[in-house]
Amino acid sequence: MSYRLRCEWREGEVFSLGERARECGVAEETLRSVILHLRAALGEYRRLPGGLRVDTPRPDVRGEKAFGGFWVGVYEWGGVTVVVKPRVEKYGEMLERVRRLFGDVSWLYLATSGMYAADIRLAIWGEAALLLGELWHLASREPRFLAVRVTGRGGRIGVGPRGVYLYGRRRVRNTALANAVVLGLRRVAEAVQNAEGLVDELPQGVRGVVREYLASVARGVEAVASEAEFAASWADGEGVGPYWHVAAKAVRGHAATRGGAPGRFVMIPSTKLYELYVYSLFAETLGALHRECGRFCLEAGGVKLYFNAAPLSRLVKKMSRRRPRPDVAVESGKLVAVVEAKYRELSRLDLPDALRLAGYLADVAQNGALKAVVAALALSDKARRSIRARIGNGVEAAVYYAVVNPDGDPADEVRRAIAFLKSEP
Repeated sequence: MSYRLRCEWREGEVFSLGERARECGVAEETLRSVILHLRAALGEYRRLPGGLRVDTPRPDVRGEKAFGGFWVGVYEWGGVTVVVKPRVEKYGEMLERVRRLFGDVSWLYLATSGMYAADIRLAIWGEAALLLGELWHLASREPRFLAVRVTGRGGRIGVGPRGVYLYGRRRVRNTALANAVVLGLRRVAEAVQNAEGLVDELPQGVRGVVREYLASVARGVEAVASEAEFAASWADGEGVGPYWHVAAKAVRGHAATRGGAPGRFVMIPSTKLYELYVYSLFAETLGALHRECGRFCLEAGGVKLYFNAAPLSRLVKKMSRRRPRPDVAVESGKLVAVVEAKYRELSRLDLPDALRLAGYLADVAQNGALKAVVAALALSDKARRSIRARIGNGVEAAVYYAVVNPDGDPADEVRRAIAFLKSEP
């Protein structure tokens, strides 16, 4: 199936709203509404399920100009499909690196639903993850077997209207639970299969994003089925007993749609993904076995890596009651340094970024050594690779600019950055 109305742009792109609307064959006001609805939908997500802040710039419209935002994926609203393509070719390489370190990264995806999907295949986008969560909860919490009374056999004596009788207890399968879980799993699996046709219509970079999301949903089906070990022998009947609400959601999520403006998307916040990618590269480059040292903290080769957290705070925590949150903090012995990940080409840091970085350094650094690495997709010809300045009282600050781009080979650059951070001031 091909969509009648479809608009594409690359993340970070600034374009004329009127010109893009004409290219897409939609009214300018329609495209404006689609972008603003997408902006509002993404604004509902302040944090990822892992507790990580989502501060990725969203799409926006200002006057006659539109900003594409830094989100990659697909969005459909009001019969218009928006496809936001990545600014790097090997976008999937970043996902693969993060998955290699953290395992399943389905928590990185933002997938939701609006009212009703115009395409039945899109039912998977919103309902599947929620439905899988409920199925997992049922399969791991509810009793798989029930004890029922069987009269006429057994060694127990009961008294009823007809006098004394013998009875016993027998374990039987919780058929209602079985039916509800099997129905839900089948609906999710069918939706994943139906959505595969949608993937083939997308550009290469976006195709990988949506395909990986569908694969994560499929892995969720396998996980629930594994939790319910005897699922293969469960009966597929009509009775769902007290689990009717889960069965109803399974049917409704895959049923024929009604009228209403759809709003479906599968998207990834690219700046957050890039931060995780840089973190993963630093962890892998250290080359030793990783040991967890806290939430989003890994220790390898005597070096601790913190993601979106700092191991200490001299002043900021006392003033704000919150620790500073650099993209990556590196703790090696008595040295604490920070890594800032910028998902763009750099010639210099903007003043707000520079002030924040200086604040991190002054707050978390020890032994009078202030060190930082700024990782970026590319550096302009005017950019200096390293900057050093003596601040006073024997304190020296140093910043190293590293090119970390999945389209290239960033391994050597990351090794040089680590050597810079671990070297003596």
